[in-house]
Amino acid sequence: MVGGRNLPVAIAVGVVLAALFLGSLFWRAEAFVAVITVLATIAAVEVVRVLATVGVRVLRVPVLLAVVVSVPGTYVFGAAGQGLGMSALLISAFLWLLVDRNRRAVTATLGATTFFGVWVGLFASYASRLVDRPDGALVVLAVVGAVVLTDIGGYAFGVPFGRHKVAPSVSPGKSWEGLIGGLVVAVVLAVVVLPRLGDTFSAASAAVVALAAGGAGFIGDLVQSMVKRDLGVKDLGDVLPGHGGVLDRVDGILFALPMGYYGLALFG
Repeated sequence: MVGGRNLPVAIAVGVVLAALFLGSLFWRAEAFVAVITVLATIAAVEVVRVLATVGVRVLRVPVLLAVVVSVPGTYVFGAAGQGLGMSALLISAFLWLLVDRNRRAVTATLGATTFFGVWVGLFASYASRLVDRPDGALVVLAVVGAVVLTDIGGYAFGVPFGRHKVAPSVSPGKSWEGLIGGLVVAVVLAVVVLPRLGDTFSAASAAVVALAAGGAGFIGDLVQSMVKRDLGVKDLGDVLPGHGGVLDRVDGILFALPMGYYGLALFG
C-alpha cells in the first residue's frame, strides 16, 4: 500500500486504461470517440453521486446530455456539435428545475450543474475535434503526452529542487521549479520527436502545443485539487481501484485538450 492505495492494483488498472486508450486511438477514430464518451459518462455519474454525499446537487440528466451530445456530436458535426451539447446542458437544466416541485438552491444547482457539464462534456469533446484530423492519432498522442511528460518532469525536478510553491493551500507538493522543469522536458521532447513523425508538426508548432497542453494539464490538476478541498472529499469517484474516479485521473488531460487544439490551430 502506498499513500493509502493498493499499488499493484493501481498499476494494473493504469495499464488496462492505457491499452484501451491507445488501442482505440490507433484502431479507428470512431472507437476512440466511443471510449471517450463512455469514460466521460462514468465521470459524470460519479461526480453527481459524490457531490450528493456532501450536500451539493448536480442534475444528472443535464450533465449526461452534455457528454453524450457533445462528444460524439462534435465528431460528426464539429463545433456545431459542441454548441448543441452545451445548449442541451443549459436548456435541460432550466426545464428540469422548472418542473421540479422539490427544487431548492436554484442558482447553486444551476452553477454546479453547468460547471461540471462544461468541465466533463465540453472539454472532453475536444478529443473528438483532435482525432477527427487526418493526423488525429498523432495529435491526440502529442497533447496527452505533453501532460504526462510535464507531470513526470515536474516530479523529477520538483522533489529535489522544489522550493517555491505554486499554490500551497491547494496542492502543497507542486512547485514552480517542478512546473518549469516539467514543461522544459515536454517541450524539448516534443521538438525533437514530433517533427520526425510526419508533416503535422514543425519545431515551432510542437513547442507551442507541448507548452499549451502541459501548462493546461498542470492547471487542471490544481483546479481539481481546489474543488476537492472545497468539497472535503478525497476523490471524485471510486470506479477505478487504486486511482479513485475517472475524473481524478483525467483532470489535467481534460484541460489540455482544448489548449492543444487551439495551440495547433495557430499554425493552420
